[in-house]
Amino acid sequence: MPNPLVGSIVTALFAVTPLHADAVKLTRLPPVPDAIGFAGAFAGVHGTWLMAGGGANFPDGVMPWNGGKKVWHDRLFALDLAQPDAKWEQIGRLPTPNGYGVSLTVPEGVLLVGGGDASRNFKEVSLLTLREGKPSFEDYPALPASRAQMAGALVGREVHLYGGIESPDATRAEGTHWMLDLDALGKGWQELKPLPAEGRILATACGIGDRFFVAGGCSLEPDEAGKPKRTYLKEAWQYRDGTWSRLCDLPRAAVAAASPAPVEDGAFFVVSGDDGTQANLGSPADHCGFTSGILRYDVAEAQWSQSGALQVPPTVTLPTAPWKGGYIFFNGEVKPGVRTPEVFLFNPEVGR
Repeated sequence: MPNPLVGSIVTALFAVTPLHADAVKLTRLPPVPDAIGFAGAFAGVHGTWLMAGGGANFPDGVMPWNGGKKVWHDRLFALDLAQPDAKWEQIGRLPTPNGYGVSLTVPEGVLLVGGGDASRNFKEVSLLTLREGKPSFEDYPALPASRAQMAGALVGREVHLYGGIESPDATRAEGTHWMLDLDALGKGWQELKPLPAEGRILATACGIGDRFFVAGGCSLEPDEAGKPKRTYLKEAWQYRDGTWSRLCDLPRAAVAAASPAPVEDGAFFVVSGDDGTQANLGSPADHCGFTSGILRYDVAEAQWSQSGALQVPPTVTLPTAPWKGGYIFFNGEVKPGVRTPEVFLFNPEVGR
């Protein structure tokens, strides 16, 4: 069904807890022109253009527990953020159907890192730019190994990448920590000190100053049938000056929260995420949706606080892209197997 809000911009406020006087604002942007939407897509901003593509969904509407087939996509869309009446355009395709990698907005364009499809994960890395209305892909140094469902962020001019899985059927998450210096591409990806804990997937990450943060995610182990079993994590970590430091735990687990995490005034936000409370409750069809809570970590105070709650259906497995002090949230998953075509601009207006 077409969304009646296509082309409109509607503003909604998050509820605010007494623990933080944050005015957190959400602005609805035009939904992507797909009735279902995508999880695990790539998204970023080049100039005034938001570009987004890839990801996966169940296009026939049949969920996986009923025999539905998950499909990976390569369609690439663009929206001119400078034009209030702009509409999404399909501008081309990714080099291959791809999803669940890392996408980062950098001064040169949008960096697309790894990802995968139903049969394999990828090590390829490319820089996406928009030239005369057409997408251009420049090869960047490939990863040392294939990765999907990892966490990544920009720290200054360094791209940091942590965790993920090497193959779609992996039953153990990787704990690797790689870094690419955008000013020294010839050096390729350098392997840095791994996080001193179990590997994980679907964590959220961000960079603040010279620090790389990793929060939440889940570790994997094989169950009795040899299938991957998740352990939902509350851990948060900081990497700085070659050393990992464990921070105080999140108040709740957060898997596949919006990533990279929004950053504002020396703090970062873990928005929604799967807290695992419904992981083993009956059929996935009975899932009530993901947590709406927003967590804020203040770096100077070294503590977490509640920072309101979403007033729209929360989403997981979604990319973010910075835009004018806010962060664009592109599509995502509102329940197991259920996507959304919605696009929002998240503005953490702390102290304003």
